[in-house]
Amino acid sequence: MGKRSRFSTGPTSSGPVAIRGIFRFLAILCLLLPASTAGALDLFTLWRQPQIPLQMIEGAWADYSTQVMSGGRRESGIVRVVCLDRNGGTDDQAWMIELLYLDEMQDGTMVPQAGQGTRLRISRDLLKREGALLDYVLEIEQWRDGVPEKISPEQLQEDPLIAASLSDEFVPDRVDIGTPTTRVVQGHQLLCDQFTLAAADTQVARLPAGEVIQTSTWEVVAAVNSEIPFLGLAFVSERQHAESRLDPPQRRMKLPPPRIRVEKMELVAYGSGAQPVLLQRGTGPMNRTN
Repeated sequence: MGKRSRFSTGPTSSGPVAIRGIFRFLAILCLLLPASTAGALDLFTLWRQPQIPLQMIEGAWADYSTQVMSGGRRESGIVRVVCLDRNGGTDDQAWMIELLYLDEMQDGTMVPQAGQGTRLRISRDLLKREGALLDYVLEIEQWRDGVPEKISPEQLQEDPLIAASLSDEFVPDRVDIGTPTTRVVQGHQLLCDQFTLAAADTQVARLPAGEVIQTSTWEVVAAVNSEIPFLGLAFVSERQHAESRLDPPQRRMKLPPPRIRVEKMELVAYGSGAQPVLLQRGTGPMNRTN
């Protein structure tokens, strides 16, 4: 099969955690989160964009609602990203990060799922925005049912699902700057810069009687504000579309239907003063970070 562009849109994972999409930094690491029902968003592309603020603030946390729509199915969830302070394990060489899936209580508060999550030490060299994101992950500790398990960065990079995700880096053909917009988070108005990243791809398979031509488009829309920790994201969405045609047309050969995949991630809360959650064995009550 010939390839004439810079990204591919092959089959996506329909398992508990999607490995394709908008926030690759979070997506790759969220592959480690157990019992997830939400697609993880892949912001690898945005991490490399100079328009995106990148700030790791000790004690900062951010909660995002996530939604994945694909193949007539919709999955949603809430994920928390936490950068702990010095008492939580951050030092001069690396930040200590916790990734947690949340449950929403009847009163609207968000509580981490007991005994579930991932702790990571991430090198401060991350701010260079160079190389591969996994190169900056120094230590990984995955928690399932209150029991932690050490995973080496080498094991992570050798995982076939993660390797497949890393092989599909999105390189935009076009970056459009949009009109600033105001988004409201926790009653606070945030004036956000907006931009769109877009790319198109064509793949050709030659058959004895002609060609199968697959055309794909990929569009990422983001709204950012430097007040928000990590990547400053107030909202981000991705839309992937792929369809095939025969040249010349043939009635006897059926092609798969068009594939459409939409992922969204929206900031629902953020703040400071985060406390460690994944500290001790056991599945008892866990500390809240807000």
